[in-house]
Amino acid sequence: MKKLLVLFFMFLVSFFNSANAEVLYRIKPAQFDISGSVIFLPVKTTSSVNISNNIKVVKSEDGLSAEITITGASMDPQHEDVFFSSGNIKEFQIHKVGEDIKINLFLKDKSSFNSIKVGNINNNIIISQQAIPPYNMNYYVNTYRDKDSGKDYLEDLSLTTRNITKQAIDSKTDGKVLNEINSAFSDSNAKTGEIYSNYVITDISKGNTLRSKYYLSDIKMVDSLFKIDGVGTVCVQEPFILENPQRIVFDLPNTIINSTIHNKEYKLSNGDVLKAAQFNKNTVRVVVTSKQAKQYIPVYSADNQTLLVTNPKFLLTSHLPDYKANIVKFNYQKADNLNNFLMEFDKPIVYAIKRNTNEMYIYFLNAEKYSDANFHSAVKSTPYSDMSIHLLSTGMRLKFSLQNKESVNTYLSPDGKVFKISTEQKKVTEEKNKKQKDKDKDKDKTTEIAKQEGTITRASKYNDQTNHNVVVIDAGHGGSDCGAIRDNLYEKNINLDVCNKLRLILKNRGYRVYMTRTDDTYVSLEDRTIFTEDIYPAVFVSVHVNSCNAETPKGIETHYYHENSIDLADCVHKKLISKVSGTTDRGLFKSRFYVINHTSVPAILVEIGFISNPSERAELTTSRRQQLTAEGIAEGIIEYLKSIK
Repeated sequence: MKKLLVLFFMFLVSFFNSANAEVLYRIKPAQFDISGSVIFLPVKTTSSVNISNNIKVVKSEDGLSAEITITGASMDPQHEDVFFSSGNIKEFQIHKVGEDIKINLFLKDKSSFNSIKVGNINNNIIISQQAIPPYNMNYYVNTYRDKDSGKDYLEDLSLTTRNITKQAIDSKTDGKVLNEINSAFSDSNAKTGEIYSNYVITDISKGNTLRSKYYLSDIKMVDSLFKIDGVGTVCVQEPFILENPQRIVFDLPNTIINSTIHNKEYKLSNGDVLKAAQFNKNTVRVVVTSKQAKQYIPVYSADNQTLLVTNPKFLLTSHLPDYKANIVKFNYQKADNLNNFLMEFDKPIVYAIKRNTNEMYIYFLNAEKYSDANFHSAVKSTPYSDMSIHLLSTGMRLKFSLQNKESVNTYLSPDGKVFKISTEQKKVTEEKNKKQKDKDKDKDKTTEIAKQEGTITRASKYNDQTNHNVVVIDAGHGGSDCGAIRDNLYEKNINLDVCNKLRLILKNRGYRVYMTRTDDTYVSLEDRTIFTEDIYPAVFVSVHVNSCNAETPKGIETHYYHENSIDLADCVHKKLISKVSGTTDRGLFKSRFYVINHTSVPAILVEIGFISNPSERAELTTSRRQQLTAEGIAEGIIEYLKSIK
């Protein structure tokens, strides 16, 4: 029979001839780092045998595929088929055949084979389309980042699975709650952060196309916690808190979600709820609604592909590995403007991260021992000199100050043994200059941002000349939220009709107009403000129809909240009253409506009439009244924008 396969690369089985009779290795779920052209297969070994002796690689006769065989091995459940839309590897398959693990690589063309490297890093398997990176040097995965401090990837990787997911946590517990860990977490409150994300959601989940580093495949409820499963390498961005109801938000950058669980609700027996959704093209937003939302933390698995999202008081020893890890080395590195602190463990580490305004807390939950002398020697005379380690009943807590640091990132080596903290040192002179500039800006009323309790604030961008012609229009209510209803007439429809006319007028006058909704769909108040904060227009105008129990009240009123919105409210209200004759001028009001309270650009809410007044209700549904209303609002917006140029 004609030989079908040609030997390309073989590690001879010289030590253990009966490997097929005994399982020596367990292959953990593969990690895909397409930005680094690397496929990393973490291996748990039950023997001192070097895995190189049990691997062979053969090339197909046509040169378009290769098969890697690992003898004497088993594997954890994995995504079996992975398709790459770029690079030299088109498809990756992994499956078990007898006592062996078979990996098939389907290549782009015959010449691609020579660029594929199969190697061994610390007895773990790495498949690379480039030179194999040195262990503990250049290859780490980003696990935590402050907002905007990390790199976003737009990668293409498609995943399919035969409904095989990673093993769930054993729900049997030994009843031992990590009380000391819970107590330690309680001294670090979550930082209330600003929202910085895109609002527009495009359906990129069809076909499971990964344009990022992590594919969130499944969410489970185990005991009293949430378990997020996926493939790739997960990163969590600095969380923030939202109130009424209290929620904590974890953004997962460079991530897409399985479309079947997008926006699905998961509810624990205590009433806590988790929802995850594709927030923009490569960010998944995870929101936990709970009276104790501030206590929730992400707990990372050693392979960096699973997160436990939990209140620490529900974290049990049974949720942790059955082995202990020791810190064997500390190392401080200065790299350009970055200060890196590395901790090397003898076994893969499971950890949690919690950040507040001034401190970072990292919990190594299965760690047991370290050298105090080596630790203090490593941090001495470095930006981490204030770092401390506190041993817990289970694990240890590392704490350091963020007072003189910015852009905090954490990283993990693919084998889960090297943890790196990376920060930038703040430049005092620049910080002072920034504060002075901020004070100068505060003197200018048009750029003032009121920093009231509970509001979202960030750097003023609407002051930029390029944004002077940008307007966000908010048609109140929508979808399941009908607003006020009278005689089978819905406020939401009137609002949208007026806003569509307003948009057309402004667009014809040369303004760029964005609408929080363009059809009869529900948009939460929170999402309307997120949408606006991301665009940072010159102004935000929300349109509503008023109502009350009595039929007598009628007329127009305009609401503002922050001081920087008074001039806008005044301009719009005056133009609107002059345009719509025969109605009542109800004046300006300072009101704490959510959409104008939580928007830092000049923002107003206009009540264009009363749906509860029979005569005004009849007018509000006419094209003429709606057109006059739109014209009045438009003229007021234009007058205001011209005044601030």
